[in-house]
Amino acid sequence: MKNILYVIIYITALFTRPLAAQDGSDIESTSVAIEQMLDQTDDASIVQFVETYIIKVEDPQTFIEKIENIRKELRGIRDDIGLDLDEAGAILTFGSEDVEKRLRIEYSNESNKITDLFILPPEQKLKFEINDLNAAIQFMKDQDMAGLLYLKSNGKVVIEEPFGMSNENLGVANTTETIFAIGSRPIDFTTAAILLLDQQDILSLDDSIEEHLVDVPADKKGITIKHLMSGESGLPDFFDMVGDWDADLQWISRNEAILRMMNQDLLFEPGQGNSHSHGAFGLLAAIVELTTGKTYMDYLKENFFSPAGMTRTGEYGDAKDFEIKEFAVGGGPQLVGLPNIPPNWGPTSWLVKGSGGMYSTLDDLLKFYSLVRSGKVFDDAHVKYFKEPSADVDGSMRGFELFSVYNSPQSELYLFLNSPGDNDVRRKIFRALEELID
Repeated sequence: MKNILYVIIYITALFTRPLAAQDGSDIESTSVAIEQMLDQTDDASIVQFVETYIIKVEDPQTFIEKIENIRKELRGIRDDIGLDLDEAGAILTFGSEDVEKRLRIEYSNESNKITDLFILPPEQKLKFEINDLNAAIQFMKDQDMAGLLYLKSNGKVVIEEPFGMSNENLGVANTTETIFAIGSRPIDFTTAAILLLDQQDILSLDDSIEEHLVDVPADKKGITIKHLMSGESGLPDFFDMVGDWDADLQWISRNEAILRMMNQDLLFEPGQGNSHSHGAFGLLAAIVELTTGKTYMDYLKENFFSPAGMTRTGEYGDAKDFEIKEFAVGGGPQLVGLPNIPPNWGPTSWLVKGSGGMYSTLDDLLKFYSLVRSGKVFDDAHVKYFKEPSADVDGSMRGFELFSVYNSPQSELYLFLNSPGDNDVRRKIFRALEELID
């Protein structure tokens, strides 16, 4: 979603791409460039980085010397890399064994440049014990958080515990059946749809988008479906415009969404860089509709939701037959509708279709992933995507967070939050919970 307070990208040995010719046009691609520059040893790479990504300063040599020292301090700390986005910019966290270092990136959205880089002092970590997860629940309640925690370890469900209020005004507490907004999690639904269409030979991941769209401009004819899925399309992350009353909820049609994306300047030539794009998954959702003749939701229901037995998943603006009290109320800071729940946010706009705009429950998501990992839908070549270990955070300014970790069918975690609390505390909670996954 556009209004993400932050996102954590957990990465292990993924940054093997060459340094792309990028212009620092978004914080995520800039963070990739930082990591790649830190892995190099020559002075020229630092000079190039400063010229490309650092805001113009009177004394660039000061920045060059600072980055040289940062590179020395962070050398060899690469087992885990985390990226936390916030209003000031981002924090890159580097970890190896018992060592963790955090690099603060101060970033100007006006200039799309870094204004400062520095290593943060060590922070106190949280630690939870797997045999006493009630303490983790109590800690979150003490932080005025509310939600639902689920953890499976060694094939056994260790905890499935709701906590806090779902709807304070109605006096309704969270339950295991509470319906939460799920942020950007529909990216996995879209991915599943595209993989199935590829498996059925209705399309190919190697198809250029011009095989499925009309009037594709010259600079985008090289974009393939695989590029859209992998972050290599060059499309910017979002495509809302000045004048949209909300970057997520402003209604636009599928055709308008395609037109906007086709008129965007690319961050890099397709296939020559890597930067996550929510818009790319919106384009994939459009291709699902154009190739099948069905709506995006109908295709998902027919091929995934119904076969999996998912009955509590839907789009914004559509309450189905659910009562208001069955939805968790988002904790803000952005409050839309009374109460602040997905059915009150209007029909899902193509600003977020394919990469957001939906709600679900713990049970439904467990059923979805169980289906797509089961071998009942995908062959060996296509099921791989969903069997890879992963850690994801999805959320929005309307006050929902979904954190999940998957290691194997025997080891996974979900934390839904509708009162997400302080950003820094929440980040520490996520990492403490992730350490419990074997």
